[in-house]
Amino acid sequence: MGDALAGEGLAQTDTTVTDYFAAVRLSRQEARDSAVSVLQEAMAYADGQDTQTSAQLDSIVQTALCEAQIESLIIAKGYEDCVAYMSNEGISVAVPAPEGGLQQADVAVIADVVMNQSDYTIDDIRVVEVQ
Repeated sequence: MGDALAGEGLAQTDTTVTDYFAAVRLSRQEARDSAVSVLQEAMAYADGQDTQTSAQLDSIVQTALCEAQIESLIIAKGYEDCVAYMSNEGISVAVPAPEGGLQQADVAVIADVVMNQSDYTIDDIRVVEVQ
């Protein structure tokens, strides 16, 4: 019976980590959707002549595509899940804590993916392990 309880605890932990990644993705998408909506309204009001607003929309789309590419490649490297969040200050990459925790080699793999897919340098990258 002790094994069954341990299995339930593991399932609860996995669900919590999965819920974290789903919640972060949803929050990120809602924030972007809101920004896009405001920018689209501004463009409609300006009759499509606002190049700054158009550039902002393009930036949001490019950021979302880059984050998705980074997330896919990190998952392809063997990590269970990943959420990347890009900003002007840098990029944060969250991954589930592997057994034994993140090691220097894990951070190097993640940083390599980020640097190959973006203009960020090693100093701009923050890797967070989710437990």
